Amino acid sequence: MRFKAVAAAAFVAAGVIGSAQAADVSEQGAKDLYGNLTYFLPDDIAKSGVISVKPVSGHYEVTYDLQKLLETLNASGFDISGLKPLTMLATPLDGGLWDIEGNNAFDVSAHSKPGNGPATEFRYALASSTVKGVFDPALHYLRSMDMKGQGITFATKTTDENNSVQKNDATADSVAYTLSSADSGEPGRLDIKMNGSLQSLYDKISSDDATLGEIKVGAIDFNMGATKLPLKAVNSFLQFVSEHKDEKTLSDADSQALKALLMDAMPIVGSFDESVAIKDVAVTTPFGNGGLQKMGYFFKVAGPANAMNADFGLNAEKLTLATGLVPDDYIAFIPDAADVQVQVPNLNFSAMMDVLKETDFKNPDSNTAIDTKLQQAMFPDGTVTINFPKISATSDLYDIEASGSMRGWLNEKDRVSMKMTVFARDLDKTIAAIQEAAKTKTDLSQLSFGLMMAKGFAKTDADGRSRWDIDLSDDGHVSVNGQVMK
Repeated sequence: MRFKAVAAAAFVAAGVIGSAQAADVSEQGAKDLYGNLTYFLPDDIAKSGVISVKPVSGHYEVTYDLQKLLETLNASGFDISGLKPLTMLATPLDGGLWDIEGNNAFDVSAHSKPGNGPATEFRYALASSTVKGVFDPALHYLRSMDMKGQGITFATKTTDENNSVQKNDATADSVAYTLSSADSGEPGRLDIKMNGSLQSLYDKISSDDATLGEIKVGAIDFNMGATKLPLKAVNSFLQFVSEHKDEKTLSDADSQALKALLMDAMPIVGSFDESVAIKDVAVTTPFGNGGLQKMGYFFKVAGPANAMNADFGLNAEKLTLATGLVPDDYIAFIPDAADVQVQVPNLNFSAMMDVLKETDFKNPDSNTAIDTKLQQAMFPDGTVTINFPKISATSDLYDIEASGSMRGWLNEKDRVSMKMTVFARDLDKTIAAIQEAAKTKTDLSQLSFGLMMAKGFAKTDADGRSRWDIDLSDDGHVSVNGQVMK
């Protein structure tokens, strides 16, 4: 995993020219590649030997010596062992792209030095890893990559002044990551897709000889996609920032150049979506155990630049908790499945771009109100609307679903309006279960009474569910199914 991060960062940062356009491998090509791989690095790091390139049998062998990097950064708080150089092969292709390939393993340990606080140790190991991909020097980006790793170990140990030991030991069987991309139809922009997984994660937390908790996860899978990423423009922007990082103020020409680069990168993305799925979670603690069969998350931004929607969702299935964590009378009320979906509509990124066009990058102090301007551009009427497409929870004792929207005023924190529709199936069954539990848990009596009152206001839908249409106006008045509440 560390190799992937280092290799990807180095190649994304590299402005590969010269030898990148020809398939020949030569000493001059190695010098050109080295110069571009170290282009964004400070001089002391570039000259430290942290990166080296040499031609080997039709390839360029790129070596990353992280030990030299630590020496240059004067990382003096720890004694580090096992930090061996990582290598990668880069092969130039006739079309200007590069094949990259790496096969590495590592086992790194560190110990804090005396006088640097509590004694601390950590270990990070990867039994094996392979990386294959294609790098596009014109975009300074990996067009594709396939990474796999086996045998992951991460451990920490801290000993305080009383010789009390805190430990965290984690392992995972394997990790995988895949990247693919395609031209988006606009020059310098790509559509990309990523997916990955982590299999059989185990984490143990302990103090001295006592186990405080154990976490087991069967699998974690993620997917991500984005369209129209301005990779070439972003790289140019980062290059400009690197070249001017030591300047306190920009000249008029540089200020205009920075603004042009920033505008060229806008919009940052055409659409974006990601999702994460976690399976078979088991948690063990001295107070009780718990588990979760499935948990999912998604986030998505899509739509025209002047009216984009941001959607978020979270769902879970088969949550279990021991009586040590939840009183026995409440166990039956834990949902078997729950789903929450939230949307923020009509985000005006085009108007935000217009604000940035007027920003004085030469003198940032003159833009103290930039946050307010951006907020006004995004929400011109001074309000934020949040939609709730679905909120639901089900168990053997209840089946509840709600949807609606809420509106808030940015400059009036207590001013809110809301419209929500709530459905409940088998409400009598739910009330009876709460009344039974209230015999031993008197605090549930109020909930039982409240549900009985709510039942009196309910309408019955065609499918038999109880229904409440709730309307909260911004002046504080509330109505339920058309009946004004005091």
